[in-house]
Amino acid sequence: MKGKIQTPAISVIMPVRNMELFASVAVGSILEQSFTDFELIIIDDASTDETRAVLNEINDSRIIRINNPTQSGNYKCRNQGLDRAKGKYICVMDADDIAHSERLSKQYNFMESNPQYLAAGTDIEFFTKNSPPRLFQRLRNKHELKVQLLRDNVCTHPTLIIRKEVFKQHQIRYNEAYYYAADYNLMVDISRLGAITNMAEPLLRYRIHPEQITSKKAKEQLMYANQIRLKQLYDLKLRPSIDEIITHLSLMNDFPISEEKLLSAEKWCNKLLNRNQRIKLFDSECLYRFLEERMVAVMKDRNMDKNI
Repeated sequence: MKGKIQTPAISVIMPVRNMELFASVAVGSILEQSFTDFELIIIDDASTDETRAVLNEINDSRIIRINNPTQSGNYKCRNQGLDRAKGKYICVMDADDIAHSERLSKQYNFMESNPQYLAAGTDIEFFTKNSPPRLFQRLRNKHELKVQLLRDNVCTHPTLIIRKEVFKQHQIRYNEAYYYAADYNLMVDISRLGAITNMAEPLLRYRIHPEQITSKKAKEQLMYANQIRLKQLYDLKLRPSIDEIITHLSLMNDFPISEEKLLSAEKWCNKLLNRNQRIKLFDSECLYRFLEERMVAVMKDRNMDKNI
């Protein structure tokens, strides 16, 4: 058994709840990394199945175990992990995914060589029980990523590596008020402090199954994501009307807009562009292209009976 590392380079944080079928594989994919200078913080969030028993069978001194007596929730667990983390970098990991054996090594080297980035995700391979992995590539350009956050998260959360100083110096946390979308809000907050990116390698296999939050809580996740989308308008010092809120959320969610409301949508886009010219929060050209794409998306089905 390897000796325990007192001041690791990376702290891997993994919340777990009722993952008896997958947890040992996820944990094993971290413990078998080629990069060994890490601690693995596992927070069992009051599992009611055999998850804790499965995890207790894994003996490695690099594991730090936190066993919650009652369920706290995914993002509170992640904050618990942040409080315990000693690493220079924080790596996110989920208990139903599988990390590439070179993941920590490649992400550590990338962050060490690119100090301009506060956080970096990676490409992923989706897979299910009955299907082979399918590659999904993420955006790379820091300006495009920042703009795309107006619409949705731009990094697959369990692929992230984040500088610990971001959390420590700026008191950034997972905002538990955004119960099923706090990872999206986290990336918005980090993007306001500096650049983020995605590495051009699939360093995680992302498991698709019926028990994950994106499957079980899709409606709730959309509600919290919309709150984050609207919060970002305040970053532009905008106070939208009800009609403008409806228009904005239609654009960000690709909801079809009726032909009689297209003019209002165009006016709203121009308002965003003009305000950004004054605030300079986003790259102007990237924001223009983004809004142009959103208009195309909502116009393509405008003849359907889905008027806003």
